[in-house]
Amino acid sequence: MGEGPRRSAERARELHVRSIVVDTLSGGPSLFTDRMTERAKRVLEEGKSGIEAVVAAEQEMVRELAEDAGCREHYRRMWDEGGVTCASLTLGGLGSPPFSFRSGLESLARTTRVLDACDDWLAKVTRAEQVRLAHDAGKHGLILNFQNTTHFGLDLDRLDLFYDFGVRIIQLTYNQRNFVGDGCTERTDAGLSHFGVELVRRLNRMGVLVDLSHSGSATAWDAIRVSEKPVAFTHTFCRALSEHDRGKPDELLRAVAETGGYIGMVTVPFFISSEPQPTLKDVVRHVRHAVEVAGIDHVGIGTDWGAVYPRELADALNREMGLIGFRAEHRVDWNATMPDYRSWQDWPGITASLLEDGFTKEEVQKLLGLNFLRVFEQTVG
Repeated sequence: MGEGPRRSAERARELHVRSIVVDTLSGGPSLFTDRMTERAKRVLEEGKSGIEAVVAAEQEMVRELAEDAGCREHYRRMWDEGGVTCASLTLGGLGSPPFSFRSGLESLARTTRVLDACDDWLAKVTRAEQVRLAHDAGKHGLILNFQNTTHFGLDLDRLDLFYDFGVRIIQLTYNQRNFVGDGCTERTDAGLSHFGVELVRRLNRMGVLVDLSHSGSATAWDAIRVSEKPVAFTHTFCRALSEHDRGKPDELLRAVAETGGYIGMVTVPFFISSEPQPTLKDVVRHVRHAVEVAGIDHVGIGTDWGAVYPRELADALNREMGLIGFRAEHRVDWNATMPDYRSWQDWPGITASLLEDGFTKEEVQKLLGLNFLRVFEQTVG
């Protein structure tokens, strides 16, 4: 590496460390020790599903973090390498069954034990100021999110329960239809139900950010019109650049920005491109397009990718994606990587790529976290 590129990399790293970095739908870090990997393999050998194997590995992770100081130090190094101040963590997306009350509660319990084990450097975040304090102290934070409303269904007492436990971002639907509305891979798209309209208003009153990332277009449009506070696509991409059910058209990106809201771009290889080997340049193409459509003050990064699973486990998950609404045309591949973003610890490469594309330092800091933090403060506190 010549002197010029070396200095550019150093400056990118310096900016990354100096900035508040928020991954608005975190894809990692994924901790897989030998014990965790063996536990997952045993579950698969017993004829159970990949989803069950992931949950078993998470249970083993919690035990190791609670019992082993070396494991805790390794986990912190992964966070430090990624340089992410605060990550939004999905609860209960996988479980028995996925997106259920039970899976949400069990995931919340595991996360609480991790936070207790790592309480000297990792904390639950329920308001924006805590992110700033974590950055100033060189620590890290977790925002708890749900990617579905099926965790509480029609029982709003359960919604209050999860709020009391610290959930501050809730996605109205995942891919499929629920009581609130239709997801983005559903056969039809009827928009919000009457219950969905009331739920959006209730989330506004409670101080929960309304996430529309997996919602169908009509459902998203209805939520934008109903919500009295900014809304978000915490993890999406531009359909204008990659035709896919999970992407969002320009008019929806613009409409979310007009609410004062936030749009996070993913690093998911098979979403951002149909080509076999995308790179971070493709991610930045989506960021640049979103900025041109929605404005520099409304865009950020929600990676939704970067976990590294054992091959057998990734293959098993690929076979089970129909359970959560993905079909063959959605190209889901848990083994996919990019050459310059192989795991969540490669997060600083996103900052470097944004600078290489010509964004100014001030613009990059907005994209890395300041835009989201403003919206989070306005909607949550």
